[in-house]
Parts: sequence; C-alpha cells; structure tokens
Amino acid sequence: MKRIFISLLFANGSFFTDAQVCNSGNLDPRVATALRSKLFDLSAPSTTSVEKIRDVKIKSPAFPKADVQYIKITGDSIPVQVYNPAHTTNMPIIISYHAGGFVTPILPFMEYEFWREAKVYNAIVFAVDYRIAPEHKYPAAVNDVYNAFKWIAENGEKFGGDTGRIVILGSSAGGNLAAVVSQKARQEGIAHKIKLLALNCPSTDNPGNSGKHPSYQQYASGYFLTKEFCQYYISVYAPDENTNNPEVGPLNGKDLSGLPPAVIITAEFDPVRDEGAEYAQRLKDAGVRVWYKCFPGQIHCLLGLPPGAKELMKVDEMILKAMKEVLY
Repeated sequence: MKRIFISLLFANGSFFTDAQVCNSGNLDPRVATALRSKLFDLSAPSTTSVEKIRDVKIKSPAFPKADVQYIKITGDSIPVQVYNPAHTTNMPIIISYHAGGFVTPILPFMEYEFWREAKVYNAIVFAVDYRIAPEHKYPAAVNDVYNAFKWIAENGEKFGGDTGRIVILGSSAGGNLAAVVSQKARQEGIAHKIKLLALNCPSTDNPGNSGKHPSYQQYASGYFLTKEFCQYYISVYAPDENTNNPEVGPLNGKDLSGLPPAVIITAEFDPVRDEGAEYAQRLKDAGVRVWYKCFPGQIHCLLGLPPGAKELMKVDEMILKAMKEVLY
C-alpha cells in the first residue's frame, strides 16, 4: 500500500506536501498507450532536426480568438500573447513561460493551454515567446523572460491585470526560466513583486550535472523526455557555460532565501524529477513556503493523460489553493 504523507506545516513557515513516495515502478496505462502512439517522441535528437522538433503537431480544442491579443514589448520587441477570456479588469496576472527545451517557440497547441490557464485560474495570462536556441544562445532567453517580467510588472494594468498580484508559471524549460527570474528579481530587490511561482516538472539543473540525479539514469529513455535530448538542448542553448551557473541551473544558486512561495510539481518517470524535488527541498530549507507533489506513474509535465484526468485537476487545485492563500 502506498504511503500517504499528509501536508505538514513546518515551524519555519514552509508548507511542504510530499504527497506520495514517488517510486511506484508502475507507469500509468493511459500514458503507456500515448507513448506507444509516438505522439510524444524526443528520442535520438542527434538525428532529429530542430525543425522537426518544432513541427510537433498536437491537436487541441479551439478557443475564441477574441480572447487573446498579440503584442510586442520592450526595446527588443519580445512577442507576448495576452489572454483575457473574462474580458474584465483587476484580474491576477500570470506570466507564463512555455516548455520546449529552449529550442521551440510557442507552438500552436500551447496557445490553448494559455487560454485554459486564464479560464481556470481566473487571471490574465501573459505568455512570453522568448528567443530560442540554437539561433539565440544563453542569455537571450533569460534576458527576454526577465525583461518581460519587469515590463509586465509596470504595464500589466493597461491590459486589465492587477500588478500587485503577479504569479509566474513555467513548465519544463519554462520552469527553469521562472526560477531564474525569481532569483534575478531577488538580486535586484524586486522579488516581492512575484507573489507565487508555479513550476511544472522544471529543469532546475544543468544536464551536465545529470550524474548527481538518479532519475536521469532510471528514466534515461522511453518516457518522452530523454537524457539524450536534455544533453542535446544544453549543447545548443548554453554550450560554453559553467555547469554550476545558476542562470542555467537555478538549483546551483547558493542562497535561496527570500524567494517567492512556490508550487512545484514533479513526475515519477521523468529524468528531471530529482532536481525538481531537490529544488523544492532547498527552498523549504531556506524558509520559503512550498507546495510540492510528485505524481507516481506519470511522465514529464504529466503528458499523455486525457483531458479532465484527476491528476491534471489536482495540479489546478494546488495552484488555485496557493493563489488563494498568497494573493487574497
């Protein structure tokens, strides 16, 4: 019988949920079926062109195009998509950084997810289409997401957002960038503008340090995200950077105190599981409020689950609970 750990309130103020021991060894049958379909395949990146990776076609429901604006911001003309399905004002702001291993832009199927986030979290979503590798190596993406955060924090009210209630959400590579933004904001003394981080299966370490994390070896291939792909993306995104640079792997930040509260999600069959869990633990140890859960039987970013799956609903519940507690 799986051990269940109830949420514990620690004396230092952290709220840390290690909801299950993430070592079931049983891949969710629904996910196994999706993997066999080859819909999700990042195997052998050495023989897969960047163009093929960017040409992934995943069908997603349509949404009203009147609910989104496409704008460009800052002196660098960073593309940003602004989702406001409620068409109202004084809404919390979610700044969303997309997945894609630092090598894909916002792909069409991702747009539905931004719209869905705005609906479910009752917020205005600013989705930042940051520059990508190999055309633009580090620190281009970091500069884009950080400059976009500062611009939105100053201008979000023009689009109906409440700049006093900013959440930064990131998945996979986007989770890496969200964590980096929070650390840079703390260095500049503006971390208080970020009320919450929500990180879905974030890559928090440089794949060059994969030997430190057993999950990289346990789930190196066969579960969508592969160790080989992670080594590929870092070779084109940050080939010349020290593996301990915290702007590439935020887990390597020496001091994590004073960072915003964070919801952190990991998945059992995911190479980056252990570094996500370690980042959650280090935040907790530094006195940061953390909501953490690892999902047994699931793969990176909980892909392969059908819409409405209880696991996906649980992620939404966790983020909504955290938003309620820190924003209101």
